[in-house]
Amino acid sequence: MTTLLYPLITKKIRLSDHIEKYQFNIGIMVISVWLIKANGKYYLVDTGMGSMAVYIAKRVLKWQKIEAVFLTHGHSDHIGGVKALKALDPAVNFHIDPYEYPYISGSEPYPRRSRAEKRVFNPAEFISLKSEESKKVQKAAGIEAIFTPGHSPGHHCFYHKEDKIIIAGDLYTTNRKGVLQPPMERYSADMNQALISGARVLEQHQDALLSVCHGTEVKKPFLALDRSTWHRK
Repeated sequence: MTTLLYPLITKKIRLSDHIEKYQFNIGIMVISVWLIKANGKYYLVDTGMGSMAVYIAKRVLKWQKIEAVFLTHGHSDHIGGVKALKALDPAVNFHIDPYEYPYISGSEPYPRRSRAEKRVFNPAEFISLKSEESKKVQKAAGIEAIFTPGHSPGHHCFYHKEDKIIIAGDLYTTNRKGVLQPPMERYSADMNQALISGARVLEQHQDALLSVCHGTEVKKPFLALDRSTWHRK
């Protein structure tokens, strides 16, 4: 998919004073990339696929520098734009949990999958979300990385404390009506662990807005979770 099509399939959603979400509708699903502005600097959460992040860098930011990219996990629809963005600006650094290294390098397939990822990366080119270096950059961006394993072994959410927004990656999805749904079981490493991770985050941030990659935003997500039949089961 070329960047010429992106204006036709992209929807900008302003979540708060500091965060915008860019939804790319590729037909079978939407893929989201989040843009954070903090003290005049710009950060991304996830890259989407292909040139989605490059589109944001060129079309939205008008070539302004992206300070860092925080990755929720290493599935291709979240990390697939790393190489294109790095080619555009080699100075951009990417932060991900080290638990994802065996899978993004192609050394092992994700749990419950028979094949390794097609898009592979050198883990040495990434910064660990657990490192002090990354924590400083997270603080500058106004976010905190929260370890939420299950959908993938190193899955993380990012909480923006000032704006009370959970950038959730694939922690949950929503249906077409915006109703909270569990992550896609077919692509989840450990569904039970994912549900435990999700419930813990929502309970700890009950007044937050939940923003998921594949779907719309959910207000009062802990209440929505408590009311859901699939969660009670």
